Amino acid sequence: MSGSSQSLDISPGPPHAGFFRGYTIHKNARNQYRRDSKGSSTFSPAHFKFTSLPAESYPLLDRIIEIYLAELGQEKIQEPLSYCVKELIANAQKANAKRIYFEERGLEISRQEDYDNGMRGFLREIAENLDHFLQQLKQKNLSINVMFHMRGEALTISVRNSAELTPKERARIYERIVRARAFHSFFEALETSLDSTEGAGLGIMILLQFLKRIGLGEESFSIEGKNGSTVSSIVIPISQVHLEQIRILSEAIVRDINSLPHFPENVVELIHLTDDPEVKITTIAKRIATDPALTADLLKQVNSGYYALPAQVNSIPQAVKLIGIRGLRNLLYAYSSQKILGQKQAMMKSLWEHSFRTAYYAFLLARGLKRQREILDDAYVAGLLHDIGQIIVSSLHPETHEKMRRFSVEKNILPRILERFSFGMNHADIGSLIAQKWNFPEQLVEGIKYHHDPLSASHKYKDIVFCVYLANAVCDLERGLISYEQLEKPVLGDFGIRTKEQLLGVASKLRSAFEKRHSELSGL
Repeated sequence: MSGSSQSLDISPGPPHAGFFRGYTIHKNARNQYRRDSKGSSTFSPAHFKFTSLPAESYPLLDRIIEIYLAELGQEKIQEPLSYCVKELIANAQKANAKRIYFEERGLEISRQEDYDNGMRGFLREIAENLDHFLQQLKQKNLSINVMFHMRGEALTISVRNSAELTPKERARIYERIVRARAFHSFFEALETSLDSTEGAGLGIMILLQFLKRIGLGEESFSIEGKNGSTVSSIVIPISQVHLEQIRILSEAIVRDINSLPHFPENVVELIHLTDDPEVKITTIAKRIATDPALTADLLKQVNSGYYALPAQVNSIPQAVKLIGIRGLRNLLYAYSSQKILGQKQAMMKSLWEHSFRTAYYAFLLARGLKRQREILDDAYVAGLLHDIGQIIVSSLHPETHEKMRRFSVEKNILPRILERFSFGMNHADIGSLIAQKWNFPEQLVEGIKYHHDPLSASHKYKDIVFCVYLANAVCDLERGLISYEQLEKPVLGDFGIRTKEQLLGVASKLRSAFEKRHSELSGL
């Protein structure tokens, strides 16, 4: 393979446009790729120049990476490579901002004492005065250059910033690389105590873990400073790429799932009864009444916020008449799942609180925006059980799981991606395995499996999955776990949501309805 002198450049947009926002790509990245007369792949370099990378530009950056990898037949490394590139860009922007920060405070970055003093407040002040530093980056033309190009049989992605590494910075970075050699998993990296004055340390360690997961070593990453700039590069020899199998944790997850007990025999019998189209409500009610504990728990569930009954229900026959046979069957799945998984992990209150909110939001979306009464029960129960895989995930590494969650927020990387490259599968996959073990109906299995990947769901159950996805996404937006830019726009469009403002309006209505119902129930 060989490159050409042509480059994919971008014309400047309006002030503060940021990376890609307001910019025009003159040549589609796909046209950068062609075959020469001998059938070898040839790429023209793609070059981008900007001063900052706002979150709303991530989807376009991901798309460019996706185009290159698709032409190379390496789509499977899209997610880890996207993280690595974003980490290099974030570090480059931080390095440029650091020069402005030190200059404004009259500190000499090359002096050890000044460097130590300056770094104590650097990250905090950058976060608190971000707009000021972004403006200064633009005025001083402290730019970042990203280059995608082929060298021989390797794809090289280089990020250059306008600040040369100091000896102190170089030493810190290489210290991280050396320490990362001893890590065998993401967990060891996340559990490592790092110098809090440097934000890039853990990010680089995770970057090296991602490279390891796609079959590459630390030699694929390099960083060097000269002639007033610093260049960070990732070199990907295409023939060496392979996804590392995470067998140990994957096997532990499967063992954990297999060890879960089956549903109680009386619940299984009741579920079978509800599948009989000729069954009478009185027959089901009598069977439930033989188990006082089940009767009490089911009445408690029926009187919860989802059913929005006008008055409290005190008998099973009355409850079944109000919620219907299908509603009862779904209620039995939810009830038994909570019973079994609640015994496995005592500290799951926050998970179930999130699940109940997601379930109610999914119900409201199905009723209010989809206007499909036939999916109300399924949307609610799939929302209630969408995160059952989280219980297995958190039970394997409870302390590190929380650190992983915080890291995903800080680095704007989806938790399911970290989970998949840490465990070998994510919590949605794990949840669907649990649902299959317990013989859940297909619509609930899909609602659980695709609640983070709705576009992969079957057309038959698309509406249920979309309701659960959007309900969960709104909850995550409220908790600050994701941003609007990370949402699947086809799903939003399916609900008639075209802008961030429209989504926030829907979220506000969902939250108000949930809190009102919760308040009403608290007063019973």
